Amino acid sequence: MSLSQKIFTCIALAVFASSAATASHSASVKPVKWVRGIYVAETPAPKLIPENIVWSVAEAAAKAVKGTTLRGNGQSMQPLYQPGTVLVIAPSKFDDLKRGQTVVYYNSDSRPVAHVLVAKCKTGWRVAGLNNRAHDDEGVTSRNLFGVVIEAYQPINTTAVASAR
Repeated sequence: MSLSQKIFTCIALAVFASSAATASHSASVKPVKWVRGIYVAETPAPKLIPENIVWSVAEAAAKAVKGTTLRGNGQSMQPLYQPGTVLVIAPSKFDDLKRGQTVVYYNSDSRPVAHVLVAKCKTGWRVAGLNNRAHDDEGVTSRNLFGVVIEAYQPINTTAVASAR
C-alpha cells in the first residue's frame, strides 16, 4: 500500500469513526448487564474512536450536558474500560443515582475514582471497581460525588490499523 493510500485510509477511518460517534448518540445499543458479578447495565460501554479526535468528540459530548472529561489511568474498571479510556462525566444529584451506574467520586486522598454503584446503604452508596476483589473502603456520599459517567471513548490508533493492511 502506498503512502497516499495509507493516508487516505487513515482519513477515511477518522471521518467514519467521527460520524459513527455522532450517530451513536441516537442509536440504541444493547448495554452489557453484568461484568464479573457486578451489575453495570446503567454504565455506558466504550465506543472506539480514533485517538486524534477522541478528545474533541468527548469534549463536545461533555459540553452538551455541562459536564467534563477525564482520562482513566488505572486498571480497576477492566475489562469494561481500558487504561486511557476517556470518560464524559455529567453532574448528577445524589438522589438520582441508580445501581449499575459508574460514578466519579473523590476519595479521602482527594483523588477522583470512577467505580460502579453496587448497593445503596445508610451512609450512601457502596462502590466497586470491576477488576477489584472487594468493594471500596469508602462509599459515595452527596459530599464526595463528582458526577455520573454518561459516555466512554476508547482511543484507537488509526495509523496502526492502516499499517496493518
